[in-house]
Order: sequence, then C-alpha cells, then structure tokens
Amino acid sequence: MRRLLAYALAVLLAIALPAGCASTPVPNDDAPWSETSNGLRARLFTRLSHISNGTGIVVTQLELGNVRALKNPTLVTMHLKDIAYRVTDADGRDVPKTGLPFSSPVVDPIELVMPHDSSIRFRVGPLGFGIPPDQAALVDLGPNFGAVLPRDGKAYYLSAVLDIPEVREVRGDRGKLWHGRLDLPRVRIPTEPEPLDAATLGPLIDQLGARMLGANWDDSEEAVRQLSLIDDPRVVPWYVKAMRTDSYDLKSHALERLARLEGDAALLGLRIGMTTQGGDIGNCATAAGAASCAENIRGGAAGALARSPHPQAKALLLSMEEDPAMSVRLTVVHAAARMNTPESLALLERRAKDSNATVRGEAARLLELRENGIAK
Repeated sequence: MRRLLAYALAVLLAIALPAGCASTPVPNDDAPWSETSNGLRARLFTRLSHISNGTGIVVTQLELGNVRALKNPTLVTMHLKDIAYRVTDADGRDVPKTGLPFSSPVVDPIELVMPHDSSIRFRVGPLGFGIPPDQAALVDLGPNFGAVLPRDGKAYYLSAVLDIPEVREVRGDRGKLWHGRLDLPRVRIPTEPEPLDAATLGPLIDQLGARMLGANWDDSEEAVRQLSLIDDPRVVPWYVKAMRTDSYDLKSHALERLARLEGDAALLGLRIGMTTQGGDIGNCATAAGAASCAENIRGGAAGALARSPHPQAKALLLSMEEDPAMSVRLTVVHAAARMNTPESLALLERRAKDSNATVRGEAARLLELRENGIAK
C-alpha cells in the first residue's frame, strides 16, 4: 500500500510541479466546476505563462475534486491523452487543431490517490508543439490537441470532456467502483498579459532583471518568463546586460525579446549578438561546442535583425553576409531577397558564388524568382 501511495504521489508531482514552478502564480478559484458524478467533479484553469517567439504560451491546469461519501481514500486512474478538448470563439465556432510538429514526453496514464473531501490541481499539456511567431496564444495540451489563436482581438474559450476509466477504493481492494465522464465547462483563454500597476512597474522590472541575471537557474528561468510578459522600454537595459553575460540561454532569451523592441539600446544588444565568438560562451562543454553555440547566437542575432523594427537593423543584417556560419549567411540571403534595391541584388549575386552549396543554391533560386518578377 505504501508503494502505491508513493507511486501516485511521485507521478502527481512530476506533472504538477515542473522545474522552476515554485513561484508560479496560482489561478483564482472562480472557474466553474463540472456537474458532480459519483462524487467526482472537475474544472479547468488557464493563464498566460510567458511570451516565446512573440507568442503567448498558455498554461492549462485541471482540478479534480473528490466529494464522495466514502471516507476511505480513492484511487483515480486517468489517461490525459484521452481528454477531449475544444477551443471555440465567442460565437461557439471551433478553432481547428494546429498542424505544428510535436515533440515532448508524455506521462500517461496517471493514478491519483485522493483522500475524502479533497481536490488536486495539476498542469496538463507538456508544451511540445513548435511555437509559431507573433500569435496571440498557443494552447498546448499534448500530442492530440493544440490550437493557435491569432491576434484578432476576439475572445476564445477552452472546454473539455474527461473520461475516467477507473475509480477504486484504496483500502480493502474493492475493485472498480465507477467509471464515467465529466463535462468541464468552458473557461476564457487569456491572450494578453494582466495589466500591471504603473507605480510599481519600474521596481518590478528591476527586481525581475536582477533575478534573471542571478546564479539560481530555476529562479532565473522564472524571472525570464515573467519579464517576457512586460512590454516596457525599461526592460531593454536588462536584456542588454544578459547579452553581455557568457550564458547561452540568457543570450538566446534576450535576442528573442530585443528583436521586437524599439530603440538604439535594443539594437545595441543585437550588435553584441552579431559579434559573439566561442570565448563569449561559458556554459558549452568544449571549445568546439562553444564555437557551435556562438554560431547559434549569431544566427539568432541575424534572425532578430530581420524582425527588428529599428531602421538600421536591415543594413546591419546585410553586413553579416561574410559570417563563417552558413545559417547566418542563409538568413542574410533571405532578407536580401525581400528587398528591392541594387545593393540587395548585388548581394544575391555574390552569394550565388558562396563556398557553401546550400547558400549558393538558395541565392541562385531567389535570383531566378527575382528575374521572373516572382516575389519570394
């Protein structure tokens, strides 16, 4: 019996407490419950966790409540992959499932030991879908369901049908007591960060920035997530400081945000990324690994310059055409193809003679499209 309880608790903690969640805010308790069936009920919670690739990442939690009359603990077996989710707009029209690739381990089934008159709230959805750029939200609920919400100002809602195949009484081994279905009422999916108090926003940014640069990895990651939800120019200096560290992860996070922020200070951070070398990365295992990490950072800087709103960003990107990394030169070629200038045409012609076959082929293809008057 002790082994059964320990197993159930370990599985629950593995799902309910992902790394870095110690300071994750708990949703309000105003979400509607499903109808009670044989003493069990359930409900959904959603919140905007952070911004990644310019897209809001929605975290969904499921709460299961045990209000059975039986006093003994109840063992509930659930298959998370079999939960039938539905995302709809305000008019009840379904949002289609995303066709994005999925890659993440899934713990299933799970077994929850629930004492009498108790509830358990845990996260569903392992965040395994690829993240599209600059959308209102990504709802990621495992390999069988994901939805991308556009930036159209509309309201969207999540509901679900939860099939529970087996409920047993822990003490006495009485076997299967119940199986059935719970219809979870719809809840609003957040697509914008919660408004923040203007009077305390500056100190909050400084606090999160300091935590982001701190030595505690979990705390730093949580600060990165929270800081990503703040669209304010005062975050820029902290991202520039992140670019000056030797942390590969911090540099990557900073580039993603600086790509979408305005001003000369944001461009300074991208300039730092442009010139990153192996010696600037301190947490890659070998010299060869550090060189590869540096190439990735320069590639991230090139992509960030391609998206940046700064008027000098595109010229800086084109100046990277001789970068040793093939991925960087490829980004430059694609950017040049979107420009209708003599300089961009000359660049494509030069890169059509690049030392790398992939870059040569892509530049030649884009030149041909341009000559035929076909936009990339």
